[in-house]
Amino acid sequence: MLLAEIPERLAEFDIVISSTASQLPIIGKGMVEQAMKARKHRPMFMVDIAVPRDIEAQVEQLPDAYLYSVDDLKDIIEHNVRLREREADKAHEIIASGVADYQAWLRTRSASDLVVAYRDATQQLCDEQLQKARQLLANGEPAEQVLDNFARALSRKMMHNPSVAMRDAAAAADQVLLDAARTLFGLADTDNAHRAEPETRDDSATE
Repeated sequence: MLLAEIPERLAEFDIVISSTASQLPIIGKGMVEQAMKARKHRPMFMVDIAVPRDIEAQVEQLPDAYLYSVDDLKDIIEHNVRLREREADKAHEIIASGVADYQAWLRTRSASDLVVAYRDATQQLCDEQLQKARQLLANGEPAEQVLDNFARALSRKMMHNPSVAMRDAAAAADQVLLDAARTLFGLADTDNAHRAEPETRDDSATE
């Protein structure tokens, strides 16, 4: 469409997008006003992406004429960018939370596997010692003696590896492992207990 045809044909269009190299507006307020009358004020959307403007800014004052310029589009774009950045931040938080949950699940699974392995090893020790106890009973050994031997042997077997690990930790000054052992076995602070013992003996001696 030629520029000269715009005044006559402007009313035909619901949406007008303009972008020319003109240094002056090619669509004025009066032209749009006449077009709106011909359209019986049906809404018209106008987008002016030219710099400088192709459509006079006063057009946005007309009822049912909706004018958007480069500045308006820039504001919309910036607004959308901010929205996307906020949504991206939320997405990052969701991803970080999901990763943390997954890592926690992996640690829990690893701990569960360790618990199962420990139970299996303990059960194997119990079965071995129980088999020996049954054999002794079958051979006529006194039940009380068999039970006593069973308890002592099982205790030694179960404590062997932890005892070795704690001695090695003490020799290496590995306080972290020693503290973990206290927590794992539900023990009090043995260092404090040992320090308290001489005071108790002194008090009794004084009495």
